[in-house]
Amino acid sequence: MTSFGRGRGWSSHSQDKEQILRRPGEGSFDSNGSTNKILKDILDKLITFDEREIALPPQLIKEIIQLLTLANNKNCLKQVCDALCKQATYHCMTTKIAMMFSEYKVIILQDNNNCLIRQYFLSFLQDNYQSKDKDRMEDRQTFANKVLLHSEVYNRMRLYDGNRVEILAKPLIDYLMDLLQDNPKDNIYFIMIQILRVGKDFHKSCPEDLKTLIMAIRQLLVKENLHSPENYAILLLVIELANNNYEITDTQLKQFYMTNIKSLSFNHPFSLVELKVVPTKTENENQLREIDNNQQIVKEDVKNDVSERGNYSKNTNVPRAIRGSGALDKSKKGSNVNAKQNSLKLTPPREKNKGWGHDDRFHEHYE
Repeated sequence: MTSFGRGRGWSSHSQDKEQILRRPGEGSFDSNGSTNKILKDILDKLITFDEREIALPPQLIKEIIQLLTLANNKNCLKQVCDALCKQATYHCMTTKIAMMFSEYKVIILQDNNNCLIRQYFLSFLQDNYQSKDKDRMEDRQTFANKVLLHSEVYNRMRLYDGNRVEILAKPLIDYLMDLLQDNPKDNIYFIMIQILRVGKDFHKSCPEDLKTLIMAIRQLLVKENLHSPENYAILLLVIELANNNYEITDTQLKQFYMTNIKSLSFNHPFSLVELKVVPTKTENENQLREIDNNQQIVKEDVKNDVSERGNYSKNTNVPRAIRGSGALDKSKKGSNVNAKQNSLKLTPPREKNKGWGHDDRFHEHYE
């Protein structure tokens, strides 16, 4: 068992993926099935929502809050929240669950012990960050989902005063640096979208860390053979954003980049396609797992598994990964992934909690 955080430790989920939605050492959720029923109802509601919308509709938020309140009345609120977090990390619906946990009315709900949902969720994000180097080596799909979950929460979650949660910025920059080192050709589109979305906030919260990321992108532009004019245009746009206070205002310049970068928009959400990360192949995998985002299939998996075993995704090979523009090019599927893995650059382990800080610093903003 690998321990991290404040005394918490989880065993590797790869040993038993059928049991991933509960903590090792604990029994199944409540004996009367309340957790499974409430979890299934929440997932069914989220499945019907189009994640391309800017936010969850008020009626859906109201219905989710009612279900979470019911979970609290049955003393299983924490179990439901934990299961939703793990569903987003190890299976699918990552963006939708991130949107749910980014809603202020949801995150300030508390259990019978006066513990807020925000504490469950932010501790989960912190644990994700502290175990990221292990995931990079052992389970790329899980790592990709963790990056997507963190980026969506940073992009969407707001404090009571409307500001972003600043302490989430540095971990996200670190995640983007990892993606840039691991699989730059396929993930630079995703990195570009993050810079478009929150570059100004990055610069405000972590100017030196952002400067390091931009310098790595400059080096990539000079040294790497990216095989695609679009990839070079993506890197050029990121550098141009850095040189112009992370905003492009010139109409002619916008048109130039939209012409040379597929699905790019300069209006929210900045991309006209769903964002994913293409994980790098690991040594114990024969081939990269294909991602199926058909929501009807996911819906049937949720229904079947919850009713039969209490798990929430029948196909354990359907995590929601993040991909860049390179993944849209079907001709690249035959590329030598082994060569990429052998040349993988890994950053040295960081000091414990250095990039994150104590998560209690979140709490004062919500009181």
